Amino acid sequence: MTDFRCSDDARLRGDPLVGTAPPARRWLLLEQDGGWAPQAFEGMRLDVAVKDDLAAAAGMSGARIMLIRRPGRRSSPVCLERAWCVVDAGAPEPVTWGSWSYDTDLHAAADLLRGLAAHGPARAPLRPAGRAPELLLVCTHGRKDVCCAVRGRPVAADLARAWPEATWECSHTGGDRFAANLVVLPDGVMYGGLDPDSAVEAVTAHHQGAPLTAHLRGVTGHAPAVQAAVVAAHEQRGPLPWGAVQPVGSRTDGMSHRVVLAVGDQRLEVSVTDRVTEPHRLTCSAVAPGRATVPVAGPVRTIAG
Repeated sequence: MTDFRCSDDARLRGDPLVGTAPPARRWLLLEQDGGWAPQAFEGMRLDVAVKDDLAAAAGMSGARIMLIRRPGRRSSPVCLERAWCVVDAGAPEPVTWGSWSYDTDLHAAADLLRGLAAHGPARAPLRPAGRAPELLLVCTHGRKDVCCAVRGRPVAADLARAWPEATWECSHTGGDRFAANLVVLPDGVMYGGLDPDSAVEAVTAHHQGAPLTAHLRGVTGHAPAVQAAVVAAHEQRGPLPWGAVQPVGSRTDGMSHRVVLAVGDQRLEVSVTDRVTEPHRLTCSAVAPGRATVPVAGPVRTIAG
């Protein structure tokens, strides 16, 4: 079983991607060259007080901490300056960059997160594509899951050739079996099951206002049922530019959900039902089969407008 690859198995089974984007509504990205520990941020060699400050601020503000690096970059014995970035799609300035040469410089990132938290929870709007400085984050976290490195690195390299300033490798995004995985921020969209050619096509289509629904995992910062409803609207009423479909409400009754979406002056409703899959090995390192809960969207209905 040493040759087992979870992404190969998932593609053979045709595992659905929809509704699997991370729940994060804010993000703290820390540039760190070289290899990452299996737990990424937790394995960073940072001053304990600084690490505790960042973790506390991230917890208070609902931010996810991830490590980033430029594709193909390796660690250097001398690293004078690295970047940090806070992303909050609901903030007036959705992307804020800073730099750090010393661990204590990262207190500025923690202070920014606390300031965002003071203004209440992020509403995580689906920011229209291209309206703010963009980040293309490709998971290449091989020490978390081999598939992320094997499938992610070629994708990151090709995206970097097309969009060199926007593209970063990143630590674990979740959904290892959907590698290669791509998070587009601050738009708040996640694509999966990518290869180099389909990744370039996906980003190009995203920019052109026609997201590739076959590779859409969902919307970051929203519940799986809401993500599935948004993807269904793009599939059934599209092509629609990213950001045109906005969640405005949802109700849940057990494993059934009703999601209301706004598209311009129209109000749409989507019924979503949770389905539990058969057990499979869901990651390369899994020692036992596991089940996944998949949100399945029904027809998109117009209820107003």
